[in-house]
Parts: sequence; structure tokens; C-alpha cells
Amino acid sequence: MDLNIKQSGIHTCIHHTSYFKNRSGRVYKRAAERYLRTDLSCGYAHCKDCKDLGTNPLLKSENPTKNSIVGKHVLVIDSTCMIRFHDLFDSPLLKNIIITQTVWEGVKAKSVPAYKKMNSLCYDEARDRFHVFMNEFHYQTFSEESGKFEDLSRGEELLLSTVLFLSSHWKDDGVTPVVICSDDESSKRMKKYFSNVVTLREYIHGFDDAEKKCLLDQMAAYENYGTAAGNTIFDEYLSHDRVMDGIASGTIKRGNFNVSRENYREASVIIDDQLTTWFITGKHCNRAINGDVVAVQLLPREDWVAPEKMIRLRDVEEYVTTADDMGNEEDGEPKSKKAKKNVVPTAKVVGIIKRNWRQYCGMLLPSSVKGAKRHLFCPAERLIPRIRIETEQADTLSQKRIVVAIDHWPRDSKYPMGHYVRSIGEMGSRETENEVLLLEHDIPHAPFSEQVLDCLPRENWIPDLTEKTPRVDLRHLTICSVDPLGCTDIDDALHCTQIQDDLFEVGVHIADVTHFVRPNTAIDDEASLRGTTVYLCDRRIDMLPALLSSNLCSLRGEEERYAFSCIWTMTSNADIQSVKYHKSLIKSKAALTYEKAQEIIDDSRETNDIAKGLRFLMKLSKVLNARRTGCGALTLASSEVRFDMDWESRTPKKVMEKQHLDTHSMVEEFMLLANISVAEKILAEFPDCALLRRHPVPLKESYKPLVEKTYPKSLGPKDPGPSKYWPG
Repeated sequence: MDLNIKQSGIHTCIHHTSYFKNRSGRVYKRAAERYLRTDLSCGYAHCKDCKDLGTNPLLKSENPTKNSIVGKHVLVIDSTCMIRFHDLFDSPLLKNIIITQTVWEGVKAKSVPAYKKMNSLCYDEARDRFHVFMNEFHYQTFSEESGKFEDLSRGEELLLSTVLFLSSHWKDDGVTPVVICSDDESSKRMKKYFSNVVTLREYIHGFDDAEKKCLLDQMAAYENYGTAAGNTIFDEYLSHDRVMDGIASGTIKRGNFNVSRENYREASVIIDDQLTTWFITGKHCNRAINGDVVAVQLLPREDWVAPEKMIRLRDVEEYVTTADDMGNEEDGEPKSKKAKKNVVPTAKVVGIIKRNWRQYCGMLLPSSVKGAKRHLFCPAERLIPRIRIETEQADTLSQKRIVVAIDHWPRDSKYPMGHYVRSIGEMGSRETENEVLLLEHDIPHAPFSEQVLDCLPRENWIPDLTEKTPRVDLRHLTICSVDPLGCTDIDDALHCTQIQDDLFEVGVHIADVTHFVRPNTAIDDEASLRGTTVYLCDRRIDMLPALLSSNLCSLRGEEERYAFSCIWTMTSNADIQSVKYHKSLIKSKAALTYEKAQEIIDDSRETNDIAKGLRFLMKLSKVLNARRTGCGALTLASSEVRFDMDWESRTPKKVMEKQHLDTHSMVEEFMLLANISVAEKILAEFPDCALLRRHPVPLKESYKPLVEKTYPKSLGPKDPGPSKYWPG
């Protein structure tokens, strides 16, 4: 090989051959060149040979386990361990871990959730605890020979060659690689050729830390449930090929599994664009969970049943249940379902195409067996079944909200099996219940990262009219904002001045957030992820850091702020004569509440510029509202509530309905007018790029419950047909 190639870190070029089989069963040969390298880092922080070859996070602090006889060591995990127990690696106790390229590819091919977690751990969340070693490109760890080690799979062979190399590589430093396997069988096979092999459970048992119990509880679901040993409750799923063939031939349909909110034993699947619905009940649900994409097959007509005419809530029927109860689902089948009156097309789930599992918040149910290890977990989401977990911390966890993940659902179990992930907090506390609410609705609420905070300006930032972007100085105008009580993120303000007998200057001013949030920055990405500010009764989850949302991008009274302004010249009949758009610098004269603004308008003794401007705005808004309503605008009446808070203890005292004031409509009208005017300007200036934001035509599926209630089968037509209220 040429010298310059060797100097670049390439040791050898080999021709690597692999074989794969397609769906039809034909075997194909794939040949490729593989370049083996000498410059791949082992990851050990104090390795003299690899110190300049990349980031080396391993053994900056030693592992906490006491059961290893090897002293200072690094963990090398197998792929099955990562697939089964990926949630455990969130624990900071598990550190100094090498993931080989072979394991990386194996996890990627077999488990999407485990792969996403592994990728996040290695490159985002815990990069100081993990190192990815490219063993299949290292000249001393890759081997084309297969079957070199008896009883080992190809993946285990490559893993073994890696640890043998690392053992030799670190010999002078006193560091030993320890292989972590998922089960005893894998451990026994590997120990024939390398002595430092333990299962993950054995390794965790060596921790001298209270968190050890939590980690062992998370592993329990995999250790006590194998294949069905007793009576099976559910049918076995069809193979993937049979499901795909059935879908192609039309004998099997695919759709989303939707559990009934009135009866947890019943579900439905919409199977086509005509909203044809198949009914599913009891054991025919076959381990499907709400939101799963399932394959369903229609039952013979004689097996069709009618939906049960009663409400069944899981909370009521299953509140106190022993987790050791393996009772058959069929035992609880209501007899009314056997009736043949008003039957509907009934189907059964024959396969799961895509699982919708996630981590669930909830609580442990009390067990009737004293000292039991198995317990039922009750998710906060009523449509999710109970989850059986195994834990030795039941007494501690019984008074807490906890997070549990589903692992699998055996055919002989009435409930899915899962494991304890973490505790949220004491049950009933306001902070805990808020956390549950945010987690269940998947609302990002973590503190802003350092990268986001680095995008912020200094706290003593002041506006600068000499900047490159031209701005119009509007600080002389009598501008004010009108917002709800307690509002700190004031994003809009208005002004109105009479300039002639029948001519008014009216302006809407919107906080210029884009001055601080630049495209393709960390703060822009975070705002895109959050999407909006989320309000709870006692706090809010900001879309942007407080320095922006409550300060520099809030149009507070008597403070100079950057804004976008839309200014109209209009008559007393709200006929627009001209419009101007520009970036501006404003200084709001007052930050008013809706109630205070209404008082000022109604109080004839108020004659200052703010009062005059508000009265002009109110008159013009009523003209705009009458015109908009006359053109067919839709008005949706809905009551809003607000919480009366004790802000010292941050406790809600009572819930009150918000009183509608004219000032609410006043602000709304001018915000709508600003949107309309800006949209017209964009369309005029950029006709090829202008976008119309509009609600899509509602799906027929959305109308179905209304149609069924409006047109019962005994009283009217099955389908009312197209009308002006029904989109075809």
C-alpha cells in the first residue's frame, strides 16, 4: 500500500463479502471494499496511544460497583442488553460504557425505540458516559472468519475479538474490559473464552447505592415471564407475511385501534375512506392498546354482536385487584353481548402493525396479597389497560405518582407486562399533578439549555435606532396595551389618533421577537419544538426564556421596545384610506387590563389622550364587527374560566367564568384587521409565495357521531347526503 495512504490512518483494504435473503427467499451476494484503520480511539481518557485520536470520555471517574474482581474497568455491552434494558442506562450509576459498531448496527436493525435511546445517550444526554468503538473498521478487531469460536454467533465473535484487543491494549494501564450480557446463557457462552463476563443483573447487584433497587425493579418484567405455561387467553398473531398478503387480497384490513370512552371492553377500527367501522370486543381485542395500528379480520356473521348499552369504566370495575390474579378475560364477558339484536359488523385483531406504546404516568393499585412483589399499575389515561410490574418498593411507591413502561404482553396474561421507570413525586401535591399533566400531553417543559440561554442578549439591553435595520420612531404616539389581568407577556398594543374631522390614524404594534430569535439558532429550534406557551392554573411553560417573553419582547408600559407596526388611515365608518407597514420603536404609555380599559372608556370624566384613543378604537371596532358579521363571519360562543389564586401559596381558591367585555371584542377586531391587511400586502408583493392559512375541510369521520345522533336508523336516512353543512 502507498505510504501516503498508510499515513492517513488506513492499514489494510479488504474485500468483504456478505449474503442476504430477500422476501421471496432468494439469496444474494454483496461484495464491498472495507478499509481497516489504525487511528480509531479506544475511548479511555488516559490512553497514551489514543489521546490524539478523538474524544475519550471513559474512566474520568471509576465505576461504582463493588462486585467486580478486576478493579478499574470499562463495560462492553451486547446488543440484546441494550434492546431489553435501554431505559436502565439513564442511570448515572451505569457509566464508562463502550458500544461497539456491531452492537450499534444490531440494535438499529432490531429495535427502533432502543436505537433512538442509544443514539440519544451516546450523542446527547450522556455522552460523557458512553463511547462508540468502530470495531468493524479497526485493523485489530475485525475478522472475516466466522465460526472461529464454537457456539458463538457472529455478533458475539466480533464482541469477543473487541474485548480481547482492549484487554491487551489497556494491560499496562491496569484497565480491564467487562462484558455485560442480558442473560445467563449468553454469559456462559462468552465465559468459555473470556473470564470477565457478567449479566447486567449481577453487575447491578454490586452497587452500594439506594438506586440499585429501582434498577432491579426495572429488570423484573423480563425475568419471570416466559412463554405461556398455562391456559392462553389470546390468539397468536398472524405472521407479517400472512398479514400483508391478507391486506393485499382484502380479507384483512388495517386501521387505528380506538378504545371506547364509555366501555373499556369495546373498541372500533375504521377500515376505509367511507368510514366503514368494525366493532371489536373482549378477547378479540387481542392485546391491542389504544392508538396501535392493527390488522383486523371480520368474523363470520353468526359471531357478530351488539355494543353493550351501559357504561363500563375501568376505574370502577378494576380499582382493587390482585396483580397475581391471572383470571381469564372471558370470565368477565357480559352476557348481553351474546344477544343477536342490533348486531354490527364484528372483527378480531389478528396482528399488530405498529405499536403506540410510550411511558405512562399513574399509580400503583393496592394488592390484596401482603408482601407481594407483583403489582398492578393504573395509568392516568383511562384508555390504557392496567400494567403488571414487579417491584420490592411497593410500600414506598404506593403514595407516589410513578412512570411505567410496557415491555411485552404474553398470550397467557390478562395485562401487559412492564417495568418501573421513575418516580414523579408525592401523590396529590400540586407540583406532581402538574408534572403528570405535562408528561401525559407530551409538553416540553425542561429548563432551557445553556445553548439556548447563550442566544439571549444581555439583561441591560436597550433599543438602538442606529442599527442597520431601519426603524420608524413612534415613541411620541399614545400607545397602550390591553390584556388579561396578570399578563406579563404583552405582545400587542394599539393607538388611535384623530388627524382630521372624519379621519383617524389607527395602529397595531406587535412585539418584534425576530430581532432576538434568529433563524437556525438553538433558541429558534427550541421555540419551534415548544410551539406555544402553555398555561396551567398556577404557572406557565414559556416558549421563550423569561428575559424575552416577559421583558424585552413584552410591550410594558413606559419602556422602549422594538415592534412591527401596521398603521391605517381610516374614516369614522372604518373605510381604510391607506396602510403603512414598518419596523418601529415604540414606548407604550400604559399596560391596561380589559377591566381597566373598560372603566376608562365608560368614565366620562376621563379625558386624557389614552381615554380618547380607547373611545375612538371602541367606536371603530363596532363598525368593523358589524361589517364582518354581515359578510358571514362565524361567531363561536364559548365560556372561558379563570382561577382565583392565592399567589402566596400558589393555590387555586375558586374557578370563575370570565365576564365578556366590549374591550375583548375591541382588541380582537383590530388584531383580525391587522392580519387581513398584512395578508393582502404579502399577496400583492409576493403572489407566487403567499400562503393562506385556513382550516381544512372537516373529515367525515368527525361528523359521524353527530350524524348518527341526528339521523337514527329508525327515524331517518343512513346518510343525509351532501348539503351546505356536509362537504360532499
